[in-house]
Amino acid sequence: MSTQAVIMAKFDTYLQFCLTSAFIEVFDYCITFSTEITWTWNRPWNFVRVQLSLARYLPFIIVPMTIYDSLNPGFVANCWPLVETISWLINIVIVPAENLLLVRTWVLWRRKKAVLVGLLVPALGSVIVAVIMNVIAVRATIYKHRPPSNSSCSEAFRPSSIYVWSFLGVVIFELIILLATVFQISHYDRQSRIYVTIRNDVVYILCILGISVANAIIVKTRGGNAEPVIILQVVIHSVLASRLLFSLRQIMQQQNTLPSGVSIAQSSANVDVLPIVFVTSPEGSVI
Repeated sequence: MSTQAVIMAKFDTYLQFCLTSAFIEVFDYCITFSTEITWTWNRPWNFVRVQLSLARYLPFIIVPMTIYDSLNPGFVANCWPLVETISWLINIVIVPAENLLLVRTWVLWRRKKAVLVGLLVPALGSVIVAVIMNVIAVRATIYKHRPPSNSSCSEAFRPSSIYVWSFLGVVIFELIILLATVFQISHYDRQSRIYVTIRNDVVYILCILGISVANAIIVKTRGGNAEPVIILQVVIHSVLASRLLFSLRQIMQQQNTLPSGVSIAQSSANVDVLPIVFVTSPEGSVI
């Protein structure tokens, strides 16, 4: 196969990944829109709602920009600002998605300060590493026109090892979230609805962790040209982090609607109770 044919095949794969990511984002939004209304729209604009809005809606900006970049009729001079804007937006949207995972895990652990500190340290570490690595990578990236014509442009060089460190930080944080959730699920009866709900959440977290690991491997083996999977990671984080928050609010609702006379201690007897203390501020629930 000629060099031109290889380049065009990679371009087609890039575009297909972007379109697939767009379909997943739109499809999930349509089927969870009523859930968002139920569990979000009647709540105050606090930290969690802001993070949810960023994680849920920023991909609707990033994915079209990425599709446009693959069809961009410009030259190097006006191509790189778009590419770097997308790069920064990807970092921005991952942060609120990870924040939602952090808050959800903290609440499942009854808002313990030690747990919050234990989650904040790797979370902040992964964010700081990602920002520093992205700055270094942006400055080191060299662009070229995309063959076979000058209809668009692509990266001639981007230091892939830098991005591996960014993904590694995310993987470590998500692994901690997974282990903390698995430990919590062991405290509930397997026949209860809450156990099933948290078990399904574990599957979501595994998917998020899996796509992060895949990104680290692909970036390491293919170099910096891994944008298709990175866009998919953004969408998967957006979709599943939102679903995890909705799931947590459903669990909270189950606790708040317990029949009178049912105690937390009965949770081991197939009663769907979540032994968590939720503190409500005057402005509304923290979650």
